[in-house]
Amino acid sequence: MLERVDDETKKDVKRNSRAYPHNWGMILGGVATNERYKATINSRMEHVRRFKTASLIAILPDVDDEVWEVLGACMGDGCLTKYFASYDNRVIYETCFTGNMVDDFEYYNKFLLPMIRAKFGFNTGFCFRPKYNVISVKIRSKRLFTFLNELGMPIGRKKDKLRIPEVVFESSKTCRAAMLRGLLDTDGHIFARKDEAYKYPHLEITSASKDFRDDIKRLIRSFNLPAYIHTENVLIRGGKNLKLWMQEIGSSHPTHIKRYEQWLTKGLLLPKGS
Repeated sequence: MLERVDDETKKDVKRNSRAYPHNWGMILGGVATNERYKATINSRMEHVRRFKTASLIAILPDVDDEVWEVLGACMGDGCLTKYFASYDNRVIYETCFTGNMVDDFEYYNKFLLPMIRAKFGFNTGFCFRPKYNVISVKIRSKRLFTFLNELGMPIGRKKDKLRIPEVVFESSKTCRAAMLRGLLDTDGHIFARKDEAYKYPHLEITSASKDFRDDIKRLIRSFNLPAYIHTENVLIRGGKNLKLWMQEIGSSHPTHIKRYEQWLTKGLLLPKGS
C-alpha cells in the first residue's frame, strides 16, 4: 500500500530542491568518480600518448633539400609555439603553418601537406577559418618542434629572431635553392607594375626583420642575381633575372608558376583576376 505524503513533507522537498541544480546527483557522482580514478586515468592517458607520438613520427628524416624547403616555408608562413594545457596537465609543442585561404589552398593541398606527410610521417590535414580568410596546419609533436628549432626556426615571435642558418650558405646550390623556394612560396610573389605597362616582372620576398632581409639578399646573390632591399622587401627585377630564378631556384607554388607562364606566353604580367 502506498503511503500518503502530507503537505508539510511536500513543502520540505520543494524547498530543499531549490538549493541544488537539477543534475546535482550527476555532478557529485562525476566529481567522486574523477577523484577515485584520477591516478588510473592519468596513467592510461600517458600510455596512450606514448604510442600516439611513436606512430606519428617514428624516425626524423635526414636533412636534405626537401627539409630545407619545408624550413623555408616555416620561416615564411609558420611558427613554433609551446604552452601549458591545464586541461591535459602537460606542455603542448605545436608547429603551425598559416596561409591565405584562396591564394594558398592549392599550394598547401598539392605540395606542403604531401611534403610534410612524406618527410615526417604525419597524417595531418588543414582547417579553414573563413572569417579571417585563413588556411592553417597545426602539428602537435615535441620531436618535430625540436627538430625544426635546432635547424634554426625560432620559438614564438619571429621578428628580429629569424636568421638563415650559416650552414645553408655553405651548402650545395640545390640546398640554397630549396630554402629560397620555401621563402618565395610563403612570403613572396611575382608581379608587374601598371606604370611599366605590366611588362617588367618583379619578384619579391617580404620580411619585417632587417637581419633576415640581409640574409635573404645574400643568399639570392649567391646565384649571381642582383637582389636589393626596398623597405621590407627583397627584390629582383627584369625578365632576364626572373628567368634565371625560375631555372636555378624555381617555385613549388602553383600560382607563381602560372604567373611566370603567363608572362612567358603573353609578355605581360597582369594583376590577379584580370
